[in-house]
Amino acid sequence: MPEALNLTMKDFKSDQEVRWCPGCGDYAILAAVQSFMPELNIPRERIVFVSGIGCSSRFPYYMNTYGMHSIHGRAPAIASGLSVSRPDLSVWVVTGDGDALSIGGNHLIHALRRNVNLKILLFNNKIYGLTKGQYSPTSEIGKVTKSTPAGSADSPFNPISLALGAEASFVARTIDSDRK
Repeated sequence: MPEALNLTMKDFKSDQEVRWCPGCGDYAILAAVQSFMPELNIPRERIVFVSGIGCSSRFPYYMNTYGMHSIHGRAPAIASGLSVSRPDLSVWVVTGDGDALSIGGNHLIHALRRNVNLKILLFNNKIYGLTKGQYSPTSEIGKVTKSTPAGSADSPFNPISLALGAEASFVARTIDSDRK
């Protein structure tokens, strides 16, 4: 068993000001991740967060680990390459419903089906939050936004069904207000 590193939540907080809208669930997710990271007993220099585009994708800036804010929808592909080439790293993907299930849909599906050694955190707020108003692939039918004043006509993706259909090795779902 490896020697305990004695890291704390504070060790995983970066010096960057967190810039999400007041009341956003992303704050709770960030706090939860920062609080359980010490329990993993992995040195910070062996942890990498890779993100795409969107509110959730600011996440690497707020973690005192290695990180990369990549391009729209490509975080799973970049993280897969990193994980395969550096199996000694703990590689995490942080993405949103728009980033992962729209332009990044194929990259997400293939990362899931290949069971690459990644942890993927998909923040699903059912809207493109960064652009403040476009409906996302998980928005409910009839969602009225700036880009869909008559309501969206698309049926929403179910991210859990998608992951199970891609035969991911582990899938879980929770809500940002339920820390446990």
